[in-house]
Formats: sequence, C-alpha cells, structure tokens
Amino acid sequence: MDKIQKNPLNYYKELILSNEEKLAFTQKRIYLIGTLRLLIVLFTLAAIYLLWDKGATVIFSVFITGLAIFLTLMRIHNRYFINKAMQEAIRDICKKELRLFQYDFEGCDTGSEYTDSAHDYSNDLDIFGPKSIFSYIDRSATSIGRDKLAEMLKYPSSDIRDIRRKQQAIKELSRMNKLRLELLAQGMISEENRSNRYIIEEISDLKPAPALWLRIVSRYIPYIFIFLFATWLSGFIPGIVILYLFIACFLLAIFKSKKITRIQEQLNNGLKSLKSYAVLISQIESTDFSSSLLKDLKNKLETDGIPVSVRIKKLGQLLSNLDQRYNGIGFALLNGFLLWDFRQLSAIGEWLDKNASELKKWLQVLARFDALCSLATYTYNHPNYIFPSLNDSDSPVIRAREMGHPLINADRCVCNDISMESRPSFLVITGANMAGKSTYLRAIGVNFLLASAGAPVYAKEFIFSPCSLFTSLRTTDSLSDQESYFFAELKRLKTIVDRLHTGEKMFIILDEILKGTNSTDKQTGSLALIEQLIGLNASGVIATHDLMLGKLANDHPGIIFNYRFEADITDNELSFSYRLQPGIAQNMNACFLMKKMGIIPESRSL
Repeated sequence: MDKIQKNPLNYYKELILSNEEKLAFTQKRIYLIGTLRLLIVLFTLAAIYLLWDKGATVIFSVFITGLAIFLTLMRIHNRYFINKAMQEAIRDICKKELRLFQYDFEGCDTGSEYTDSAHDYSNDLDIFGPKSIFSYIDRSATSIGRDKLAEMLKYPSSDIRDIRRKQQAIKELSRMNKLRLELLAQGMISEENRSNRYIIEEISDLKPAPALWLRIVSRYIPYIFIFLFATWLSGFIPGIVILYLFIACFLLAIFKSKKITRIQEQLNNGLKSLKSYAVLISQIESTDFSSSLLKDLKNKLETDGIPVSVRIKKLGQLLSNLDQRYNGIGFALLNGFLLWDFRQLSAIGEWLDKNASELKKWLQVLARFDALCSLATYTYNHPNYIFPSLNDSDSPVIRAREMGHPLINADRCVCNDISMESRPSFLVITGANMAGKSTYLRAIGVNFLLASAGAPVYAKEFIFSPCSLFTSLRTTDSLSDQESYFFAELKRLKTIVDRLHTGEKMFIILDEILKGTNSTDKQTGSLALIEQLIGLNASGVIATHDLMLGKLANDHPGIIFNYRFEADITDNELSFSYRLQPGIAQNMNACFLMKKMGIIPESRSL
C-alpha cells in the first residue's frame, strides 16, 4: 500500500520528473540494445564468412550461438519498449491530473453518449458532457469500467450498507496510487476497445465441441493407430490398412476444415480481447485488500481455487495447439494420425463448459473495480473532501456545512450550508438573478449524488438519508416530439408525483416551477404543487423568483423554510455575496441591469 502524500499536486509533479528520468534511461537502453542486435547480426555473418572452410559443424555452431544471442536481446528489447510505453503513459496521466487541478479538461472524455434529457437529474446537474462531473472524475482503464462509472453516476444506490461498502473500498483504493496508476497505464497501452465485451460474450455462447461421435473417435484414434502398428509389425494385417485409416482421418479433417477455421477465428479474437483484460485482472489478483467489497470482487476472480488469469492462460495454450493446423505438413500428420483439430476443439469446448458462464462475471468484476478506481483517484486528489455520514431515519434528510460545488475552483467557490431535519420538508430559495440560486441547487444535487455513489463530497460536514434524487432545473422542449417546453416540464412534475404515490422516497430539487405560463397561473400551480409534495411526504429544495411562495412557511411551520440570496446595489454598482441567508429576498436586479446596460432609459420609473 502506498504512503499517502499530503499534497497530491506535488505527488504528480514528482512522478512526472521521476518518469522523465526513467524514460531517458529506457531510451538509452533501447538504442544500446538495438545497436547490439545489429552488431550481433554483422558479427555472426562475418564469422560465418571467415570460418566457412572450417566445416559445417563450426558454421552451424556460430549460427546457432548468434541466433540465440539475437533472440535474447530481442526479448530484452521488447521489455524495454513495454517499459517505455508504461512510463510515457504514467507521465501523460500525471500531466492530465495537473491540468485538471486547474480545471483544464483537455483530453478528458466527455461521456456525452450517456446524456439523457429524460433522466432524473443527469442533464440538470451536468453529469455528462464537456466539463462535466463525469469528465472530472473518469479515470477508466477500460471501456467497461467507463460504462460502469456512468451507471454508478446515473443509478446510485439508496442502500446504506451498499454505500458504506463502496466508501470503504474507495478509501482503501485511494491509498493505492501505484496500483491505480499502473491499471490506468496498462489500459492506455492495451488494444482494448468497446467491441471487446461483445466478442467475449460471443465466445461465451460458442459451442465449438464437435459431435459426440467425433469426440469419441478423436479420443481413441491414437490408441487405434498404436494397435494397428503393433499388429502390422507382428504380421497380422497389411500396412495398407493403416494408410486407409490415415487417409480417412485426413479427408474428414479436410471436410470440416472451413467450419473449424471460422470457429478458430472467433476464438482467437475472443482470446485477444481476454488478454487485454487479463493483465489488469492479474494485478487485482496479486493485491491484498482489507475492505469487504474489494475482497468480494477479488474472490469472484477465482473459481475452484484457480485464478482467472491462469484460466485465460490455459485457453491460450489450447488455441496455440489448434494453431498448429496452419502448417500444411503439420495439418496432414496431426489430423491423419490424431484427428488433431477435433481433439483440440473438444478440449476448448470443455474449457468453455467450465468457464463460459463465468466470462461475463469476470468482466463485471473488472468493470466495477475500474469504476471504483476512478472514484478513488477523485478521493485522493481532494484530501479536504469528506465521506458523508449516512442514516435511514430521515433525521436529518440532509445536513451539510460549508458545502461547495466540485467543479468550481476552491479559490472562487463560496460554500453554504443546508439543513433539513425531517421529512416532509422543503427549502424555498428566493433571490435576484445571478445571486447564486442555481449554483447552490446544483451543489446540493451533485454532492447528494456523489454521496449516494459512495464518493466523498465537497463539505466540512455532510449527513444524509439515501433516497432517489430528482431534479427539474433545465427542462427543454422537443421539436421531434412536437413537445413544448411547458409540457415537458409538466411531464417531469407528473413523474415526480406518480412515483411519490407509489411510496418511493425522493429528494427533489426544482428551479422556477411552471416557467412557461403567466404569473397568476404559475403562482397558483406552484402553491398547489408544493402542497401536494408535502402531502406525499417529499423533501427537497425549490428556487423561485415568486416571493409569494415564501408565505408557505407561515402555513407549514417546521416543514417549509425560507432562505435567500441577496444582491447588493451600492453607489450604482451591483455586487453579490453568494451567501445563503434566512428569510425572503428583498432586492431584485433585473430593472437595475436593464438600465445599466441601456436596454431601458435611466429615467424610467418602474
């Protein structure tokens, strides 16, 4: 386990310098060994030329010695090239981390394909897309890990035990910098792509074993030939019988050759995909963990005491045996005497019978581990963030002190509190434009989501009761569905009410309810909606410009609470504190800004 450095920024800077030094050393070794390989070739050729008249034995000995040295140097050369690729990958990873400390998202995966405008909250909270939460957190070594991370952010758990297990796992992995960096670097230099999982799933459904009669015949054919040779040598049968059987076996192999080649290609593609994951899996297998979740994941990579990496290696050996058929002479002899193709397919079929059902499980384990590593790096990079406390009593629903938004630089981020001590309860947030309402709502939503995913949050204190998160902050119209902005919002609100009617526990964040209708209708509808939500035992936060909603606190004391973000106008200048205060907003700024920008005349009295 790595010794944690207090300052992640310095850790990455030191690692870049260290890897630059290693790269310089590795590059020199690559050049040196490349030169030695060339010299060995030249020296061997020169020695053969000079010793040509010494006889075949001397020439052959020189050639074999030169070839052995050349092949040894080639293996060493290849290892240095692999080291170089790893060192470059780790250096690039660290450079990317330094950029992200400055909120520079160059080279970051946006995860835009996971965007879903109908999702409960991801579109409103900028979970996916450029400069999103996903971009900020994703450190996936594999495409399956990337998908799993997106799933964890879209569908976090509400189960306290599950969240706590994730917290423990993420804490432990956050202390394993070397493991996380090497996993990510291995993923970067591998040939893994998004189609790998589908190739592996295809071979898990493959049934390569030949028909039963062929399996039986191929199993016993070597013994039959031994018997025939013995009886021929004893003079009981003519040799032509052996020849006829050899030809029959050879023709059978020819007849099935095209089908076997297709199966072989599928298996080789599947093995190539498995090998890209096997290196990562072996690193997990060789690491000791203390948290229950990581132990469980590691245990799933072992069946009947045999690690997954060993099982994959066994499949590689079987496919290598099958590849012998590509040699023409080998094909004839091996199939003529041993029905080689059918014997190997039978063995591969047995391997798949034992392991096919496990293949998807192995991928799921790797994907989950990979996603946890992303959250662990996020944890390591933010040592001042905290892991939330959880409770299942709704007391409080949520309580946070000095909570900020993780995508706002700490030097500029103004942190605020939130306290909702029971269910049902709502905070009604009023305030001027640009005063901080929307940022505050998103900070609540993002931290609630990260807490549910088992990750740390940007706060000094954070306690919450896990439940479903639902937002309506950025409703959009749909031209393709001929759906207006207003109707789209109504559909989201109906979804909330319908799900609450089923008894689902929800935390709701709404910004400016019913924006698409007139002020009187909007006010009447908003008041009725809040009354409905309270009656359905919901909790959440509502931001509004409608100061009349603030009066609901008088009708529902201890359930609805008023808070505000104020704008300050002093000496004809507008300023904001971005600090949450109790009460209903007093100052609005729209008319002031319109005058300031010359949209309406200064003399206009409003």
